[in-house]
Amino acid sequence: MKTFKVVSLTLVCLLLGITIAWQFNSVKTNQILAQYEKEDINELIEQLLQEKNNNENLKARLQELQREVDAFQNDENTDKQYIQELKQSVLNARIMAGLETVKGEGLVITVKSGGLIEVEDRHIEELVNELKASDVQAISVNDERIVAMSEIRNAGGYIMINARQLVPPYTIKAIGDAEKMKNSLNLLAGVLDKFEYYEFEVDIREEKNVIIPAVRDVPIDMLTPVEQ
Repeated sequence: MKTFKVVSLTLVCLLLGITIAWQFNSVKTNQILAQYEKEDINELIEQLLQEKNNNENLKARLQELQREVDAFQNDENTDKQYIQELKQSVLNARIMAGLETVKGEGLVITVKSGGLIEVEDRHIEELVNELKASDVQAISVNDERIVAMSEIRNAGGYIMINARQLVPPYTIKAIGDAEKMKNSLNLLAGVLDKFEYYEFEVDIREEKNVIIPAVRDVPIDMLTPVEQ
């Protein structure tokens, strides 16, 4: 009987010890897992905060780059506008210098001798000067563009303009206000009255699309611009 009690008590103690040990291990394991989980959560939070910070930095950099792109595009547009204006200025200068073929409304005047008096350089020059006085914008004689350096002179039986021989009939093309040019030519004792006296045959036509070619081979090899 006594032996049974001892054995029973021993078994109870053993089971109790095993239970306590198991519970201890379980608590310890749970504590370790909880610690790991806590560390993992803290690490995740830290990583999320870091990613958020990185995203903010990337967003700020993106905005900075966008501003640079916008500034570059504005500069590019400004450069394009400047280049376009510069091209237009050069084109205007070339037109004024007679270096471009031009077209517009104006007059086409044909002059030839109808009697004993031949058409000479002075007659054509007087006609051209009268047209210039009416603010004409471009003139040609037999498709020779009249520019500042153009000469109009007799050479034997010809008229020389821009070092080229022209023969009658002489066709003068002028771009400008047609009515203003005709009024200038029809002044009392003006050009047309003189031409009538000389018995020149003169035909004047208004045209909507007068084409005047560019001047050919203007020599400028001896010219040097003066710096202001």
